[in-house]
Amino acid sequence: MESTEILEKIREAEQKVEEDIAKAREEAQDIIRKAKEEAERIVEDAKKEAERIKSEILEKAKAEIEKEKQEVRNSLSKEISEIESKGKANLQNAVEFLYKEFIGMIEYAQA
Repeated sequence: MESTEILEKIREAEQKVEEDIAKAREEAQDIIRKAKEEAERIVEDAKKEAERIKSEILEKAKAEIEKEKQEVRNSLSKEISEIESKGKANLQNAVEFLYKEFIGMIEYAQA
């Protein structure tokens, strides 16, 4: 083999190595790009899931608060009704007491 042939073979081998390196760099860049896209997708999916969970928790909390508000309303409504009933029951007694006191004051004033 002549030295020119040897040099040509070396050049061809170097060119092949450079092409392989360029191809490997392209593949590496493609892998990195795909990995970044996948990471972005995973982050976006996680954000959506977190938002869904947050909404679910808020809805449960709102429902619990509404339930407690209704229980308080019911309890207070019952108390108000009881007070109203007692007031109505005592109304006649109060009127009679005040009437007697008023008559007593008039009789005292006339005497």
